[in-house]
Amino acid sequence: MEQIQHINVRELLPQQGTFVMIDKLEHLDEKTVISCTTVKSDNIFVSGKIFSESGIIENIAQTAAARIGYVCRYILKDSIKLGFIGEIKNFVLNRCPQVGEKIITSIEIVNEIYSTLLLRAEVKTSEELLASCNMKVFITDVNS
Repeated sequence: MEQIQHINVRELLPQQGTFVMIDKLEHLDEKTVISCTTVKSDNIFVSGKIFSESGIIENIAQTAAARIGYVCRYILKDSIKLGFIGEIKNFVLNRCPQVGEKIITSIEIVNEIYSTLLLRAEVKTSEELLASCNMKVFITDVNS
């Protein structure tokens, strides 16, 4: 794959502006995606210096969306497609990160069936598992 760290992640996401929940991609291959971000105080999912559970879920979904965006743009040579969370299962939250913490989100594609991704996700700091879940993401034909 191309040097993924040098790609502006905003080029891969349908979300823009203050709603972008990942800073950059660290790794991407056929089955895995790893993103990282530093929690900022102006993030809409931050309350009282804590990045909320909803923010963690959106961070996971955007990590999956970045993979979809990469495939659309660089492999299929197509426009970025919109996707939607279809299901979240087995969500475990050990702790919400605080402003200033760097979080690393790892996605493993368990199965890809037509326009549906089944994935397993983990959100960590450098040493601690913060959250994990299984997620189903539906990819539409709608351009962003």
